[in-house]
Amino acid sequence: MDAEGRVQDILDEIPLTPPWTIAEFMRWLSDRVGRTIVLDPWRQQVPIASRCGALWVMDHRMVIKYNPNRSPRGQRQEIMHEAGHVLLDHQGSTDFEVSESLLTEGLDPEWVRQILHRGSFDDVAEAQAEWLGTHLAGLSRGGPNDTNGAAHRAASLFELMRR
Repeated sequence: MDAEGRVQDILDEIPLTPPWTIAEFMRWLSDRVGRTIVLDPWRQQVPIASRCGALWVMDHRMVIKYNPNRSPRGQRQEIMHEAGHVLLDHQGSTDFEVSESLLTEGLDPEWVRQILHRGSFDDVAEAQAEWLGTHLAGLSRGGPNDTNGAAHRAASLFELMRR
C-alpha cells in the first residue's frame, strides 16, 4: 500500500467526529494503544532552530512534548506529528549515537536512546508522521487544553452553511 493509502486508512479508523479537540483525540489514542498519553509542554526556552515536538515512549505511558509558545495551530501540528508516529507504528531504533545538542545536553545517552528510539530527524518516518500529523491537525480545533469539542463542531456547521 502506498503512503497516501496508509494515511487514509488510518484516518478512516478514527471514530471521532471532526473537528475534535486534542484532548478528545488523545483519549481515543490512549485507549487504542493501551497506554496513557501525557501532553507536556517544554518548560524552558528552546532556540528557534531546535524547536520541535518529541515523543517519549515508556512501558505504561507516552509523553508528547510540544512548544507552548507556538500558536494553537502550531501546537496542534507538533502534537499531531508525534501522534502520527504512534499511529504509523514507528518503532524507531536504539542502535544509534546520540549527538550533543540543546535537546540532549546533560542527559545520559542510553536514556535518550531508550526513550526517543531515534537519533535522526530527517528520514522517511519523519516525512510520513508530518503528512499524517498535518491531516490530524487540520481535523482538530483549539489548543492542547481545550476540552470543548462540541462547540467546535457546532461552529464548523455554521462555517459550512456560509460557504
